[in-house]
Amino acid sequence: MQLIYFDEAKHDAEYPHYHLGGVCIDESHLLEIVGRVADIARKAFGTRELTRNTELHAADIVHRKANFKNWKDFDARVILLALFMEVLSLEQVQLIEIRINCAQLHDSQSPEEIGFMFLCERANDLVMAQKSLGMLIGDRESDHLADHFARTLAGYRAQGTDFAFGRDIHNLVDSVHFTQSHLSRLLQLADVYTWLLQFMHRRRGSTDLRHKAIWELINRAEINLFPKKYKVWPAPPSTALA
Repeated sequence: MQLIYFDEAKHDAEYPHYHLGGVCIDESHLLEIVGRVADIARKAFGTRELTRNTELHAADIVHRKANFKNWKDFDARVILLALFMEVLSLEQVQLIEIRINCAQLHDSQSPEEIGFMFLCERANDLVMAQKSLGMLIGDRESDHLADHFARTLAGYRAQGTDFAFGRDIHNLVDSVHFTQSHLSRLLQLADVYTWLLQFMHRRRGSTDLRHKAIWELINRAEINLFPKKYKVWPAPPSTALA
């Protein structure tokens, strides 16, 4: 069984893209990866305990929010990002990237729904290629959204996905499971990966010294954030087929 933990990076007026990031981990490696992320929490907070006060989110780390509001040393905060990147680069952690170019959508199209559809397709492809089954686990921010996505996956499993070249979804089992991120180190890992996705797209070429420091970490030889499965939709005009 493969467990796929996923998170989103919402688009805003200044950045018209919607990102979903997924980390796929085989059940045989779960304890190892949870332990690696728990060790990051221990480095940050002196304990591996799972509480709201030991929750790790990339935006909080970088921008000194929530549990990191008193962390004045940027270098110390960047070290935590580097440790996350090392975990994300492990062979046991398979990555899924979805990017929806919202400026190219019609008014009736929802980036969240389209992004979730492509996540289901790519996650299904990934686990099917390994002759395995998968289960999706997301961050419960909204009971309404959680219920909607659960029903959506049920529909995909029954009838396939929605577009003209839709896929059969037979290797994702059960429902979409949601839990609060402070209760899951692996959801926190998905959060950091998704934040890095939007950072790498949004801040490419930035001359800001802090952005450059994060880029230096991403560009280290031992860091590999390339996804196993990805979807960018609609394709940018420069790469779209005629």
